[in-house]
Amino acid sequence: MKLRPFNINDAPTILTWCKDKHAFRLWSADRYKDFPAKPEEMTEQYEGNNVYPLTAVVGDTIIGHILLRYPTEDRSLVRFGFVIVDDSKRGKGYGKQMLRLAIEYAQRELGANRISLGVFCDNPSAVECYKSVGFRITGEDAYPIDGEEWKGFEMELMV
Repeated sequence: MKLRPFNINDAPTILTWCKDKHAFRLWSADRYKDFPAKPEEMTEQYEGNNVYPLTAVVGDTIIGHILLRYPTEDRSLVRFGFVIVDDSKRGKGYGKQMLRLAIEYAQRELGANRISLGVFCDNPSAVECYKSVGFRITGEDAYPIDGEEWKGFEMELMV
């Protein structure tokens, strides 16, 4: 597996991995207005100087996707978001492998001292995957999603 820069041609494939609105919200929270999202909406999420969307590939096959960004001006923290693995390939270690590559990228290319992410409590397989590569839960929050309150964990990794 390798990580390469995301491009608009990746979007149609990535967006098919969320089979229903619940899965879509687990992945995107409230960042998109409607399900299903359109490819151009995905690229709109990635506009700006401090965002680094990456696509995980094995050969020519798209396996996963992750966004890295600087949430603060001092650039000491990198935040992961929009983390997803092809639903037909889950349970094979691709998520851990993609996260390890993204952690290396954050350290080497972005100079990260810390990496953070948010994950919904209703996504235990993702929580366990993040823990398996060294993230730890540092807090809890609640977010309004489609008229409901969703609980989430804040997780962090010191690098």
